[in-house]
Amino acid sequence: MTGLQLNYFFSEPGALSIPYEPGWRELGRSPGVSLEPAGTIEIPVTGQVADLDSDVVNVRGFLYDDSSLSIGEFKASVPVTKVVGGAEGVVFGDKNGNGKLDDGEQLAGIPLTLRHTLGTKEYKATSDADGKIDFGDVAAARYLLGGGEAIKGWLFPTKVVQVGADTTNLPIRGVQPLNGALKASVSFTKDTYKAGELAHLTVTLSNSGSIPLSGIVAGCNRVGMDFGLRGDGPGWGELAYFAGGVTIAPGETSNFDVSEKVPDAALNHGRVAVACDFGYAEVDIERNPSAIDEAAVPGGMATLAGQVADDSDPSKPGPGIAGVKLVFSSDGDCPTIVETTTDADGNFKIENVVPGPKYRLFFAPPKGWRIKNENPRSIYVVGPPDNPARLHVGAEKGEEPPVTMPTRRPGCDASGTTTPAPNAPGQQGSGGGTGLASTGADVLGLGALALAALALGGGLVFTSRRRRQAD
Repeated sequence: MTGLQLNYFFSEPGALSIPYEPGWRELGRSPGVSLEPAGTIEIPVTGQVADLDSDVVNVRGFLYDDSSLSIGEFKASVPVTKVVGGAEGVVFGDKNGNGKLDDGEQLAGIPLTLRHTLGTKEYKATSDADGKIDFGDVAAARYLLGGGEAIKGWLFPTKVVQVGADTTNLPIRGVQPLNGALKASVSFTKDTYKAGELAHLTVTLSNSGSIPLSGIVAGCNRVGMDFGLRGDGPGWGELAYFAGGVTIAPGETSNFDVSEKVPDAALNHGRVAVACDFGYAEVDIERNPSAIDEAAVPGGMATLAGQVADDSDPSKPGPGIAGVKLVFSSDGDCPTIVETTTDADGNFKIENVVPGPKYRLFFAPPKGWRIKNENPRSIYVVGPPDNPARLHVGAEKGEEPPVTMPTRRPGCDASGTTTPAPNAPGQQGSGGGTGLASTGADVLGLGALALAALALGGGLVFTSRRRRQAD
């Protein structure tokens, strides 16, 4: 059997919580594993109990092969031995910013919650007149403490608390809002990387306030970009989100060298990005200073495909429109220009495009038609080339206003190429290729790579055309 993978019932009551990485290892990702006749595979898997009230923990799922057919189900249950501990400590407001409890800093009447990191279990308590707080009998596990809005003017950064049989003397630190005292910037140390390469960055933090800022961490890639650095792992040191944080003295500017592997998906975007805010963990993040940067990851290719169709009636799809001229252009004084025409069904495809830079797509429909919405349209092309995202372009009856097509100024090197319509005579390959494999690839590759350093900032998330930005 080949291509063996599994589907795990993670939402089943009492299910063992198994992290994404390393997870089920080879069984949890493509291409799966192969099993010879009478063979055996053993894969170690580690997880945690998610339901603290359950007396058992369950592991259940099914296996399927590369034909996507189920070949068997597995299930196991084991009893859970519950351990009840305690969690208590002192709540204090760190007035002098030294990161520790000093006399007179105890805070009374502060309501806080212990939240289980994997399940829904919570324990609530409020500090007494001496700042002492006791959550009572607490199931032994990992919890999150703090976060959220300010309480009586104090922010309580999120921290991970491991509750055991007797967890006492928890320091629960409150901090004052940053109020603009912290400034931040981040920059890659190189302009170009390969996917999988260890990228080094310089983080610069400045404190214009009157007290030390201790416990400052980085919160990165909050929107989940697959080509963005996550800002965690050992390469980020104390700046990693649930690490101890760094301290910036009043009036001080500090530089930190951090590192992280360039995601494999960066090749499909033509770039790797870092977007972080800096401050106390998971509190007041909308006011934290933020910083972004990006670098080129050349070598990937992409395909742009789609259809121009009658969109006069939005309630139902209309037929494709043949004979629409499309001009695909990169930015810059010497843009790469590729032309094609929609086929009888309104389809088009442009291959061998370098992903990452910002492009524009111009439309010249036949007489009696006009393009709805923008013309030209900004396009961000993402690989891989064998799995293009399809672009739907709506048109309606009417006359298209004159559109100024892109041109190359005198002095530029060889012009772009004119591409036959998909499935038109004279194309090479099959499946609606555009014929760019023989002539257009070099033009697009050279043109887009030359523009990569300039156009990296014009993509999905970032609106700035500057290479670096910091608050």
